[in-house]
Amino acid sequence: MRIVVNDIAATPNAGGVYSILEDFYNEVVKNDNKNKWFFLLSGKYFKETDNVKIIVREDLKKSKVKRLIFELLNGSRFINNFKPDIFISLQNISTLGVTAKKKIVYLHQPIPFQKLVNFKFYKKDERKLFFYQKLVGSIIKCSLKIEQPFVIVQTNWMKRAVLNQVNLSENKIYIAHPKVEIIDKKSSNIQKNSFFYPASNFIYKNHKVIFEAVHLLEQRGINNFKVYLTLHDDQLPFKDKHIYYLGHIKRNEVFNIYEKSVLLFPSYIESFGLPLIEASLKGDIILTAKTEFAKELLANYKNAYYFNYNDSRALANLMEKVINKEIKADGSRLQMNNNGESLLFSIRKLLKI
Repeated sequence: MRIVVNDIAATPNAGGVYSILEDFYNEVVKNDNKNKWFFLLSGKYFKETDNVKIIVREDLKKSKVKRLIFELLNGSRFINNFKPDIFISLQNISTLGVTAKKKIVYLHQPIPFQKLVNFKFYKKDERKLFFYQKLVGSIIKCSLKIEQPFVIVQTNWMKRAVLNQVNLSENKIYIAHPKVEIIDKKSSNIQKNSFFYPASNFIYKNHKVIFEAVHLLEQRGINNFKVYLTLHDDQLPFKDKHIYYLGHIKRNEVFNIYEKSVLLFPSYIESFGLPLIEASLKGDIILTAKTEFAKELLANYKNAYYFNYNDSRALANLMEKVINKEIKADGSRLQMNNNGESLLFSIRKLLKI
């Protein structure tokens, strides 16, 4: 069979989006030498093999408008030249007019589907998210409604959201959470005054509520604590003696910090929320915003404590209880039925190929 994969949006500096693409490409090269694969990308990021070809459309990455035109109007003509039996989009939108008999969209962008926050156009720092939520979100939903592809999501809450907002039948939506590294090593002596938040710099990651909570703790005369962030100090306007900016760190360093810290997770928009799983598998204390994804992922976990995502006082109260040892881990760890599955496995299972 001939399979076209569209992921023009992914570039090496795009973080998790690129990791999804890279992992998927490596799976294909390692596990499938029978089908003919065409990866439609914005750069020559990977090597070609006998059955895997890289098709570069750098022009589409340079212009978002041109890319939308490609997805909605003329992209199908280009893609159909490869005569695909299967078309896979890793970038949330199902390109209109593709003639492949089987189509799959990997939907990992939750912003248009969440109902907790409506971003405002008149707020400069929210304007980009406003357009993504309203304009791009409408295009995503419209493409799914028109093309009726199979859709792979990572959580039950995303499935419910898609069912409520897009005219798709339930059997078209497949839930497969990403593979999670199982950590056998038990937590060492956790420092109860050390907090850790591994997150990128987006508004919805909600660093602001952490700084407000830190300020409240200082007002109460509490100073024996540290908060570690995986950002550079020039990425946020907040400066404080209790805040330590680590910059971008490697995965093994993240796990090392899990060993001695309490996880803070105030993010209110996630399709999955990987740190929640990673920390709970180690039995860590977790202070997290009360969201659909957090409640789903941590439903059977006893060491999770919740606060409203914009309530800095509630977060400060929980942090104070941790510092004073009023909140303690009970030694139990999250038990998972499985540690997820690869994207290629999901696709094979879904299409029975």
